[in-house]
Amino acid sequence: MPLKEVDKLEKAQNEWQNSKRGSSSGSSQRQSKEYEEVLVKVNDIKNVQTVQQQIKDMGYRASSLSDELEAMKETTKMLRMVLGAIGAISLVVAAIGITNTMVMAIYERTKEIGIMKVIGASLRDIKLLFLTEAAFIGFAGGIAGILVSFGVSKLVNFIAMQQGSDMASSIPIWLYLGSIAFATVIGILSGYLPAKRAMKLSALSAIKTE
Repeated sequence: MPLKEVDKLEKAQNEWQNSKRGSSSGSSQRQSKEYEEVLVKVNDIKNVQTVQQQIKDMGYRASSLSDELEAMKETTKMLRMVLGAIGAISLVVAAIGITNTMVMAIYERTKEIGIMKVIGASLRDIKLLFLTEAAFIGFAGGIAGILVSFGVSKLVNFIAMQQGSDMASSIPIWLYLGSIAFATVIGILSGYLPAKRAMKLSALSAIKTE
């Protein structure tokens, strides 16, 4: 661009900025009794949404930190739903795995089951035997899950501390105990059908099985 054109553009820009400053100072003098922004303090955090809605009903635009909090809650809700779906699928797969393991155990112990029936073991004893084994499998899985979650929680806290964040992962004791109990119950439910199948085996046919 020629130097003369640059001088013209610079001069025109300066004139435009000067005219803008003059108009803004004049408008500020004319509108000296008006406010561009008002901060409203609420006596209780529970009343923030109500007061904000009242201000909006008056025709003004209002925003608060609760809007960001609601957005974070929605994001957290979606994340929980995704993780819950993954957990449900993992739970179904684990239950099928326990059931399959118990069915294979019945095939491997068919002769032993027949011998137990012949020597006087009741159907209830055989049922409790397989349910106890299934419950132990679920209990062991719950313990393993708790150890993994505890390690991941410590890792998250370490990374957050290295980055200077105040957020920390914390798992309450009741959740640990509830997880173990839940895993044990799932194991019992998964082993119920195989236990019923073991009860229905014929003693003579089971003894003849090699």
